Amino acid sequence: MWHLRRLLLSALMLASVGVEASSVECTVVVRSETHTMRIEPADTPYEVTKLDFDNGFRFAGQLLKEPLKLKTYTYFDSKDRYVLIHVNAQTLSDQACGKPLGENTIYSPRLENELSYHCILLCDKP
Repeated sequence: MWHLRRLLLSALMLASVGVEASSVECTVVVRSETHTMRIEPADTPYEVTKLDFDNGFRFAGQLLKEPLKLKTYTYFDSKDRYVLIHVNAQTLSDQACGKPLGENTIYSPRLENELSYHCILLCDKP
């Protein structure tokens, strides 16, 4: 009986060894120029990492810890303020580690002006 307990305890310990998200790396392309942005996990929903581009786009993202969720926002400069034109929210799991989280292309209100991006979840093993 004690062998069964020991085996069960070992299995539970192995199952608890998970993967923790350390950050998300997003590659953003504007006018054929590639920019990289690293998004660290946020303690509050108000922490946002952002990039501003001279063609009117703003790209922002946040990585929420509980539940593990990536949110990305794309804005366009409209005279005196940025206007939200695209939102993407993805709940993530450890199976997403190192894999692309989708390809997104957003077109601005101005003719032939676009931003494309993809992100990758970077994970550390505890």
